[in-house]
Amino acid sequence: MSIPEERIESAKIPNEEPKTKTQEVQTIFRDSTAQTDPYTPKYKIDPQKIPEVLSLAPFKFGDQLPASMTEMQYIENTRETLAFSHALPPTSDEASFALRRRLMED
Repeated sequence: MSIPEERIESAKIPNEEPKTKTQEVQTIFRDSTAQTDPYTPKYKIDPQKIPEVLSLAPFKFGDQLPASMTEMQYIENTRETLAFSHALPPTSDEASFALRRRLMED
């Protein structure tokens, strides 16, 4: 098996080096101390439809995030409270208001 002559000749031509080069360095140190909180744009929310994800808004990285069992329990309690408040009768009349008040006290 022989190598074609043109392939041998093309290997003899030197590749021209670029005039500038970009260098990158990877260290063994974490840059987490240099990181800031992620940007959060301003937003408007319909008061009738508040997304569940906003219950996590007070959590910050390094302070309650990543979530531990305490934060997971907080999230579950928030879900239960929200489900309970949706299950309560409306305050449209005196009887339903009294029932709602009794359920909340219990």
